[in-house]
Amino acid sequence: MILTGDFFTMQTLDKGDGMVKAGLLWNAEHPIFKGHFPGQPVVPGVCMIQLIQETLEQALDKPVQLISSSQVKFLHVIDPRQFPATDLLIQYSVNASGTYQVSSTLHLGTTTFLKMNAVFSA
Repeated sequence: MILTGDFFTMQTLDKGDGMVKAGLLWNAEHPIFKGHFPGQPVVPGVCMIQLIQETLEQALDKPVQLISSSQVKFLHVIDPRQFPATDLLIQYSVNASGTYQVSSTLHLGTTTFLKMNAVFSA
């Protein structure tokens, strides 16, 4: 898994009925930022999507797989030096087919970094 080790720390994880909130602290010294990009570190978009999947897995206590995404919008880059902490909100429901309809936002206050609507299977 790409989001293990010291890439980030999940400081808080609150689970409710069809909702997950996580508080994240990014490690600006992680090796991934030396290549993405040198002198201007940015959290890669694929890592943000993987973070949503792994957080959903923790909330559901089972593995999930991304089936489709109807909307993925990267609205602002996450420079871990400028934004060392961010919040993740995931709202989900179970479809008749047993898949999970997910709406997620990675943000800090009024700054939104990512919005994603997707379907996951368990």
